[in-house]
Amino acid sequence: MSEEPLVSVIILCYNQEATIERTIKSILDQQTNYRFEIIIGEDASPDDNTRLICEKYAEMYPDIIHLMDKQSNKGLLRNYIDCIKKSRGKYLGVCAGDDWWHNPHKLNMQVEFLESDNGFGLVFTDYRIVNVNVNSNTETFTSSKPLVIDEKKMYQNLLKGNFISAGTVIFRKEIFCKYIDFDKFISLGFLMEDYPMWLEMVQHAKFKYMQVETTTYTIAEGSISNNKSSYEKTEKFENAVLDIKKYYLNKYPTNDITVKKLQELHHNFLATNFIKDGHFERAKYHSNFLVRTGFKGFVKFLICNTPFVNLYSSYLNKGTNG
Repeated sequence: MSEEPLVSVIILCYNQEATIERTIKSILDQQTNYRFEIIIGEDASPDDNTRLICEKYAEMYPDIIHLMDKQSNKGLLRNYIDCIKKSRGKYLGVCAGDDWWHNPHKLNMQVEFLESDNGFGLVFTDYRIVNVNVNSNTETFTSSKPLVIDEKKMYQNLLKGNFISAGTVIFRKEIFCKYIDFDKFISLGFLMEDYPMWLEMVQHAKFKYMQVETTTYTIAEGSISNNKSSYEKTEKFENAVLDIKKYYLNKYPTNDITVKKLQELHHNFLATNFIKDGHFERAKYHSNFLVRTGFKGFVKFLICNTPFVNLYSSYLNKGTNG
């Protein structure tokens, strides 16, 4: 290929036969004024035809798509870094194999902004969510809420919670290569790659929020970030998120946020969600912490959500295990 791609789009996939074709097509359909490439990290899917579909498209678009060599399963972080090492673009984007870019102007819009202002290192957008019910084979779409955010306090806001959906992001490769160390993430036991990336990268470049939907993010019942039937998995995931927050608050302190504040937000999230999901014993555990600290956010939830509170109160009065 004579012309180097300006953007490298990384697709990370594993056992996603039903969705990977839609993902690839949505990126191929991007309308740009420049060349881009697609790097597919198919991570040794054992049970379906995910790789066969990827191979078909790599053969159809050899000047655009590079499929990483078949190897034994690497895991998310190793797969990600190997794809980035293979990439040639000035800018990077990533899309999971069950998500897709429904806005064909996504790349052009975000890259044009980054090309026009060197002070910004990352651009993210709104998105929509598709909830997949595997039992009824139905999809329900909802839109993310537009953000009201002070871009000058992006780090402080990110410490409170990750509001950046990874599939919406385009960022400068040089910032990633200079500041992001996945081996460090692995050694620290981080369960995700995107959130610590944002918390590190925002120290070295400004982030731009664009109020436009570009990406459809899939949530499947039973996934690690959406597990209503099992509070243990939810707690494990959110505890890991809290560890990331504490690590970065220690590394990059700010007067606006304290460890106590992070803990209150953590317990508030779990208490309110466990009440909604009927895990009352665990809700009680987390709400006790909030009662002791007098956290006003939890009191507001109790006031504004009467149906859930009635169920929770009934549980507390009966003293059962729920």
